[in-house]
Amino acid sequence: MIRADPGLRRQTFIVLGIAILLATVVVVIFQQWLTDIANIPGTDALILRLRRLVGIALTGSAICLAFLAWYAAHKATLISRYQQWPLPGVRVLRDTPVKRGQKALKIRHALNGAAGVLLLLALVTGIISWRILSLG
Repeated sequence: MIRADPGLRRQTFIVLGIAILLATVVVVIFQQWLTDIANIPGTDALILRLRRLVGIALTGSAICLAFLAWYAAHKATLISRYQQWPLPGVRVLRDTPVKRGQKALKIRHALNGAAGVLLLLALVTGIISWRILSLG
């Protein structure tokens, strides 16, 4: 059993709180931006700007999905090496039983499956982004 780390829990709540505040600010700024471009005469400029914004957002999403796929695959590789989950030396948010052997390898298989799905989503998202950005 790996005991929970109260310091990690505190750090996690602080980071999540900051992320929520930043997300709220970004939504407000985005709404203001939408209001500003909605006042532009003619729909062609509006469509072009929105298409560009959606394409850039999808590109960012594809990059994030690819990174998550790599991270899941990397953790799965470490599980193979140590035959344990959670991995040795990690800090956890709550008391967590250690799984070894076949139980850990099941988690490895799940992480590899998740990595495959995430990579597929990253590729599809990247293709859609490329198509949107290449339209004009």
